[in-house]
Amino acid sequence: MKIATVNDVESLRGEIFHMILFAMAWSLIGEYLLNFRDYSAGVILTLAGAVVLALYSIRLYDLESELEDKGRIVMLSNRADLHWGRSYALILFFEGIAILISWSILLKYGHDEWVVPSFALIAGLHFFPLARVMRLNSYYLLGAWICVVAAVCYWLFMSGRLEDRLANAIIAYACAAGALVDGAVIAFRAHRELKR
Repeated sequence: MKIATVNDVESLRGEIFHMILFAMAWSLIGEYLLNFRDYSAGVILTLAGAVVLALYSIRLYDLESELEDKGRIVMLSNRADLHWGRSYALILFFEGIAILISWSILLKYGHDEWVVPSFALIAGLHFFPLARVMRLNSYYLLGAWICVVAAVCYWLFMSGRLEDRLANAIIAYACAAGALVDGAVIAFRAHRELKR
């Protein structure tokens, strides 16, 4: 990761924001599945992590201004940058379609307990092409983490070893934790690169 232009900084800030939203959404799903029996501890911890990441991303605005002053702005004008933007949009578009289709099918056939694992699996899989497009290797690990947790928890509740709501809550919090850790990794690498 080499940070040289305003677009690089915007991209990093966008990915940190992506991780914050991802973590918050999954922690809210986890709280719903637990019926807030943990007194919202999961959401509070996730929110604390999100605030730290948000404060770091605010610092990136200062860097962006500094790069603009130095004239290091790159506009999305060449084919590679346009291809990147289209690829990113297509990945998110197909993720949304996959979630809608799986949700509709699972609810139609009365398998609402499979919705969370299927969403997690789709979300985990979307990080693999995203890792290539964004050139963030940590996305490969995040995608693998989410897919493994979804598969293991699905197996645990299908085999009767775990109640379905608890298994789904574990999946949700594992997704949230993975996103926060990945956001911290992105921020740490950006900070290390900026110190050079």
